[in-house]
Amino acid sequence: MNMINIDPRTKIVVIVCLSTLAVFLNTPGLLLLLFAFTLVVLSLLRVNFLGITAKFKKLIPLLLAMLFIQSAFAPGGEVLLSLGGVPVLTAHGINSALCILFRMLTFFASAMIIMTSNSKDYILALVQLKIPYEIAFMVMVAFRFLPVFVEEVKDTLVAIQLRGVDLQKIAWRNKLKFYSHFFTPLLNSVMIKAQQLSITMEARAFRVYRRRTYLRVLRYSRLDYLVMAVFIISTLAVLMLDFIDVLQVAKNSR
Repeated sequence: MNMINIDPRTKIVVIVCLSTLAVFLNTPGLLLLLFAFTLVVLSLLRVNFLGITAKFKKLIPLLLAMLFIQSAFAPGGEVLLSLGGVPVLTAHGINSALCILFRMLTFFASAMIIMTSNSKDYILALVQLKIPYEIAFMVMVAFRFLPVFVEEVKDTLVAIQLRGVDLQKIAWRNKLKFYSHFFTPLLNSVMIKAQQLSITMEARAFRVYRRRTYLRVLRYSRLDYLVMAVFIISTLAVLMLDFIDVLQVAKNSR
């Protein structure tokens, strides 16, 4: 099934369903299945998630550190590792850490769905969902500014390194001074771009007319209705089964 041409509103529904399940599911097995299913959805949308995942390599140490910290500070269950009688790794801690890890991976993967359509299509989709144009435009500007912000961070780091600063050898006592030199030009550049965007919007008479007209109107296809029905019904069914399971566990624990 080729889902690359589905309506942007359908993609929004898919993202909301996947994110909702990632929030409410609380077992590593189910969250792993959800993450695997999200990767299947990305493949149907023709998203090269393997190439995009390579850009998140720098997050791996952070995720591993979070895995250890969450495992160490979430007591309960069988103690797997202890130092001086103090439990460091527990079964419950690892369970909680894996839940957070798979939940974050699912969020990252579902967010990649946004990349399969043009930002103008999402603005049009949000407007046709009766969301005010100003809010829809603001959301899309935020998404479009993210890659710009990343590029500004890279340019600022390169500029600092060209001045002979070795970022790996900065002493901890000089970190604060470094960050002040780092964020000042970064924020200045971002503010300049925001001002340029504001001038451009005013030059194009943004918000002059209360009601905007569009040359193109988004229309649902049969595939859109099918995809939305499958995701909404599946999400509600999984949440209901999970809620029933929680009630049974609470009842048995009494």
